[in-house]
Amino acid sequence: MGRKPKASNADRSGGPVAAELRLIGGLTELFFDFLAAVVATGSISQAARKIGISYKSAWDMLDRANNLSPRALVATEIGGRQGGGAYLTPTGQKLLALFLKIKGEHRRFLQELNAALLADGEFREFFQRLSVQASARNQLSGRILAVERDAGEAKVILATKGGERLVAALTTRSADGLGLETGKEAMALVKAHAVMVVKADGGYRLSAHNQLRGEVERIQTDSVNTKVVIRLPGGDSLAAIVTEAGLARMDLSEGDSALAVFEEEDVVLAVAEP
Repeated sequence: MGRKPKASNADRSGGPVAAELRLIGGLTELFFDFLAAVVATGSISQAARKIGISYKSAWDMLDRANNLSPRALVATEIGGRQGGGAYLTPTGQKLLALFLKIKGEHRRFLQELNAALLADGEFREFFQRLSVQASARNQLSGRILAVERDAGEAKVILATKGGERLVAALTTRSADGLGLETGKEAMALVKAHAVMVVKADGGYRLSAHNQLRGEVERIQTDSVNTKVVIRLPGGDSLAAIVTEAGLARMDLSEGDSALAVFEEEDVVLAVAEP
């Protein structure tokens, strides 16, 4: 059984700087969580279960630390895997107390550092955007120019930082829930499979609201699909997934002018928590 996911000190501090506390020789928080679990349970097997590692992993970790320590850190009583007990020696208690003190100082350091970074409004917005966990390949940040509401539906016009404009369609309930209004910062998420690539000199007139013109920066092909990355004039990029046959029909090459086309219904908007 592997280690269960656990929030780090940086995660709990709620800031952009993340740093794991690790002592020399590879002694991580996991080892000290184990020592604390031994104190709480009085058992190697129960302590291992408590922190989400295997019984064998617990003993491997403990044997190494005990062997390298001037004195044993954990002592056991006779009784085997299901019986007996375990407890920290005075040396183990001293080491755990020292680590907990260091851990507190580490947490305070991260909190102070994150507070200083987040005090700058420009960087605060940057870090908030980075914190968005989404599967969409295309994430464009910008400012809302207008919110048009009509019969339960809303259209949001967003200007990206590069000056491009795109339209998102959603329900008025969703728009109100997100607090969307003119001037507010928002992020547009668009899956690469929802983006269609059209060669700019193809002579077509398209019905889709979102038609962002740029230059083909990169074409990457694998055994199934091809990813086309279009660099927009303002510096943002949009990725689209096309078939190899579709790419061949367009006769598209890197450096060509092209349109990234997608429907307004394919745009998901995200805003920072208030």
